[in-house]
Amino acid sequence: MVVEYITPRINRSGLVKYKEESNTYTTQAVAPGHLFAEKTIIMKGRYLNKSDIIDRSKYAVIGRLVEEDLFGNDNAIGKYINIAGSAFKVIGVFQDDGGDNVERLIYIPYTTRQLMEKNTDKIDMFIVAFKPQIGYSGAMAFERSLMKYLRDKKFIHADDQNGIFIRNVADQLQQNQQFAGVLQIIVAIVAFGTIIAGIIGISNIMVFVVKERTKELGIRKALGATPGNVISTILLESVFITTISGFFGMLIGIALLRSLDDGLEDYFITNPYINTGTALFATLLLVLFGAIAGYVPASRAARIKPIVALRDE
Repeated sequence: MVVEYITPRINRSGLVKYKEESNTYTTQAVAPGHLFAEKTIIMKGRYLNKSDIIDRSKYAVIGRLVEEDLFGNDNAIGKYINIAGSAFKVIGVFQDDGGDNVERLIYIPYTTRQLMEKNTDKIDMFIVAFKPQIGYSGAMAFERSLMKYLRDKKFIHADDQNGIFIRNVADQLQQNQQFAGVLQIIVAIVAFGTIIAGIIGISNIMVFVVKERTKELGIRKALGATPGNVISTILLESVFITTISGFFGMLIGIALLRSLDDGLEDYFITNPYINTGTALFATLLLVLFGAIAGYVPASRAARIKPIVALRDE
């Protein structure tokens, strides 16, 4: 069995009243599985259950803002609201990260809505959730099977492209994952270019440092310093520079990402962050390549003759 849950949905908008308070809200007639489809969070009371569907109960689960609008500071649980001329008992209050519009919805059993509309069997849409284990190929195969079943069940001609519409989020997810993969490659190229630029900068700094300390290095060699001593001295400075700059750069980058927080929501970027392991790896990589970059001027300094170094101006 590949199906995780199924829920119909019937949307209706109308006036909802409680005592002297009233407002227009969208009512969605659904099944218990809709709780998982919308990631609804129950704040008080409970959600619709199977018994409510079977009994066609006049129960309602209202959004947080519906409770604020109609009940003020009072607790809505157990109270009755008027929906399309029928009294519904509030059994739950929910919240949702989808925003104010979602928190102004009211959920009722879909069988109750059908009963209110002269016992019709019509629905606006239904949501079918498949198990993630079937993967993308399984989801596409499931869509084809579902399409064939519905066409046969409702006697829709095979050539009628508008007879039924199925929106498969697996296809959209696949596209988003491909886009994210391309974006990661671009970011990796930019990051690699930044590291290369840093390495070149460090190499130039070390060339300048060696040039400024030519006499000092000549004196060291004249006093018995070996080429290995000279190379280790230059490399130590190179590693020190890259470690300090890399560490502070990492901290500044992490602080910058945290300061952005939800500021990039308009660009569909939420909770920007960098993995700690990735940040440490990039810093260590910069230190390693910084040491390699410092080796070139260090090896040149090790080959310089003391007499030549002492004559340097």
